[in-house]
Amino acid sequence: MMVKNYVHERYLDPEERFEIFTVKAAERPHLLRWTPAESHESETASIAGTNEEKKIDSCSDNNGFDDSEALQLPPPLTDGCDLPGWRCAGIAPSMNSSLCDNKGEIDVDYPFQGSLNVGAASTLFRRETMFPFICSSAVSKEFCDGITSVHGGSCWWYSAKQQFHTPPPLERAAPVVQHEDVALLVEYNPQTSSELKADHNKTRKVTIFSLEYEMKNRPVKILGATNGWEAMPKYEDGSEPRRQVIDGSDPEKSSGWMDNGEFSVLFSGEGSGGWTFANLVSRFGDVMFRFSDQHGEMMSLGTYAKYIINPEGLSDDSPLGIYDSEFGDDEVTSVLLSEYSVPTCFSQDLFELVDLGENGPTEMSEQEQVKIPRPPYRWILIGPERSGTGMHVDPLWTNAWVTVLQGLKRWLLFPPDTPHDMIGMSQDKPQIPSSVWFHDFYDKVTSSSWPKCYQPVEVLQHAGETVFVPAGWPHLVLNLALTVAVTHNYASEFGPFSRMCEEVSVEEPEFAVRWYSGLRKHGRDDLTLFARQKNLIL
Repeated sequence: MMVKNYVHERYLDPEERFEIFTVKAAERPHLLRWTPAESHESETASIAGTNEEKKIDSCSDNNGFDDSEALQLPPPLTDGCDLPGWRCAGIAPSMNSSLCDNKGEIDVDYPFQGSLNVGAASTLFRRETMFPFICSSAVSKEFCDGITSVHGGSCWWYSAKQQFHTPPPLERAAPVVQHEDVALLVEYNPQTSSELKADHNKTRKVTIFSLEYEMKNRPVKILGATNGWEAMPKYEDGSEPRRQVIDGSDPEKSSGWMDNGEFSVLFSGEGSGGWTFANLVSRFGDVMFRFSDQHGEMMSLGTYAKYIINPEGLSDDSPLGIYDSEFGDDEVTSVLLSEYSVPTCFSQDLFELVDLGENGPTEMSEQEQVKIPRPPYRWILIGPERSGTGMHVDPLWTNAWVTVLQGLKRWLLFPPDTPHDMIGMSQDKPQIPSSVWFHDFYDKVTSSSWPKCYQPVEVLQHAGETVFVPAGWPHLVLNLALTVAVTHNYASEFGPFSRMCEEVSVEEPEFAVRWYSGLRKHGRDDLTLFARQKNLIL
């Protein structure tokens, strides 16, 4: 496969900007009607305490750029494809001119707004290249301080990032274990389980992790689970973070601006080799990646690399993040499946036992499991700082594990019985982006007045660390740096097995029938008997 030299193609061309617009429109269609002229309001203000929804027909502009002019701009399909609503919360320093005071944005006289604006808001560069910024995935303190001096306001993201880099207090911190310790096998009798007291008395060996964390359904951070992974970048203890150039040139000889004036795209990488973002772009720059299981819009990794270092990505409240459940399914990326393995501390994924028919294999390699007719269960996750996953509960009451290969994540996990409306979850409202959620909710849920029974578990997850997400726990994740991670969801016999069976029966009835048949074929009569006793229709 030929790999394009994305370093010297610094700017987004119209087709690439349309790719970005298409993905954004599918991700959060409710933001399609936002304009830069609207006052600063969180896109989820109704969830945070107000029921007023900002409309496009009312706005003011002290720079002479009124709403009627905004509506006369060329449509996004032909003009930059920008969605200003992605910056409506004012979370990050904005590259756009400010129509609202004290929101951490650069104020520019109207005739020159086009040099900093992107997309449909641009007046000068509407059909030209976007204004280049000497920036990677991060915005510096000096940049934030400069914005602060303009408006006398503050840059929330800079101060928040400093705060969230600090390890959580002990009373909220997840326990930490070594993989080699919890992967040890011990004797287990199903009769000691809180749920599976069926006619299956055979003692067998299971891991300590299954008994202490899966069965007790509690979060934990695991160290040392990536030993032997080719996907894991190499780290040198005590060394400075290595700057990586995505074309493979020597980072020590690259200064950002080349002699010919072209911008060299630098990503701050904390390691070399493996699944660093720089390495993935060099290997798979032309490959299309998915951004959600809810829609099918895709973008090439090379275009995405440009997006996160261009003004649009740098100033979005919550930049686009790659969540691809089909990575490894095609010939080009299938090699990725051999570069990591499921940590051995986890119990068997029962969804692997789905019935493939009379002639189907009973045991399959990782590549063969691609053919399993099962719900999505593995993802590659890539996103710059401020991206992340909003508050949600993993599907079908499955467990999950997430391993960071590059970057830094901040987690909050809430007990399963936490009322969803207390933590900003709503079935009839758009999901709150994680950066906006942290801005609006974090102080509330970590205050002394927050009910102890709903106290969240917090995790600061570095590269090489794995987080176990138990079934039914609402959680969200915020990337504090450019981050690459891999995650699997899996069905375990330990923990809330009956609730999982109920969820599968309701949400995936066709799969449930094949799964139930597969359990019987694989000799798991203990599980099928339990399901029958509980009147679970599989």
